[in-house]
Amino acid sequence: MNIQIAPLAILIFVVAVVVGVAVFKHTARAHGTAGRGDLGVAIGSAVGVAAVLAVLLAPGFGQATPVVPGAPPAGAAEQASVR
Repeated sequence: MNIQIAPLAILIFVVAVVVGVAVFKHTARAHGTAGRGDLGVAIGSAVGVAAVLAVLLAPGFGQATPVVPGAPPAGAAEQASVR
């Protein structure tokens, strides 16, 4: 079974992972009592970046486009009342 993944979704995922890794490495180099990287902050920043990119780059990402019914012609109500 093949799974179709949109290229935009892959791009968003890759950018989020790169940001998460960068934040993790940055917190690992920070001086102080925390000697290792902060995994929670790294995951949170990756999720935040993914959410912002999904909203900005793909409005309605993952949703079907709703069908909006057209408005009836202006004279349709008058014609229906006459009949």
